[in-house]
Amino acid sequence: MPAFLTDLLPFLQYPFMQRALIASVAIGLLCAVVGVYVTLRSLSFFSDAISHAALAGIALGVLLGLDPVLAAVVFCVVVAAGITYLTFRTELTSDTVIGVFFSGSMALGVLLIGLQQGYQTDLLSYLFGDVLAVSPLDVGLALALAVVVIAVLFRWSTVLIKIAFNRDLAGVEGVHAAAWDYLFMVLLALTVAVSLKIVGIVLVSALIIIPAAAARNVAPDFRTLMGLAAAIGVVSAVSGLVLSYYLDTASGPTIVIVAIAFFIASFIGKAVRSG
Repeated sequence: MPAFLTDLLPFLQYPFMQRALIASVAIGLLCAVVGVYVTLRSLSFFSDAISHAALAGIALGVLLGLDPVLAAVVFCVVVAAGITYLTFRTELTSDTVIGVFFSGSMALGVLLIGLQQGYQTDLLSYLFGDVLAVSPLDVGLALALAVVVIAVLFRWSTVLIKIAFNRDLAGVEGVHAAAWDYLFMVLLALTVAVSLKIVGIVLVSALIIIPAAAARNVAPDFRTLMGLAAAIGVVSAVSGLVLSYYLDTASGPTIVIVAIAFFIASFIGKAVRSG
């Protein structure tokens, strides 16, 4: 770590804080970029359902002696694919299907936690996040996934935007919307799963939704929306981490509170500009 950074931010002399900072930047950027498409497609409830479904995956991983994050990734992808499949294959509305998976996954997670022997501190850390406990593997996974997901979203942004704004028109133009839905749901599930260690199951959907929502209050076009959302996500993650260190508060909730502050500021700015 460069000397000028440790002089400016003395806590960066600690390796665990260096890992926490890198992971926060990666997750803040990743969640914000994915969140733009989530808010455009009104999938906020879906992202919330996936984040809570991760509880069952983590509990299953602990019970079977597997890596909890890997188990959560697999379980989240399965749930995301299941929701998408039933939405297309049944006459049920998407929010009904999501509600079934949401409640079912939560019930399964609580049931599996009850089967654990003794007090499971790891499970509690996944509920509320513990960015200071991220390992080098967690950081590498966050960085790798951020690069892959963001590259995919930017490479095929035109197609995804068409589906978000006018699904029928996209179909007329030859876009296979269902296939793209599966891909996006899987990317969202991976984003949720890899973010659990940073902000936790309870708050991960907030980090996905709030930066994008704040940017939508003031952005005049899609390019600006994406840039502002990414900036708000990264600044919220870094500022929340720094504040949590000095205020001795939980990192995940502090990051989300900072993002909320950006949302309030953007809402006020929009009201002032409109009035």
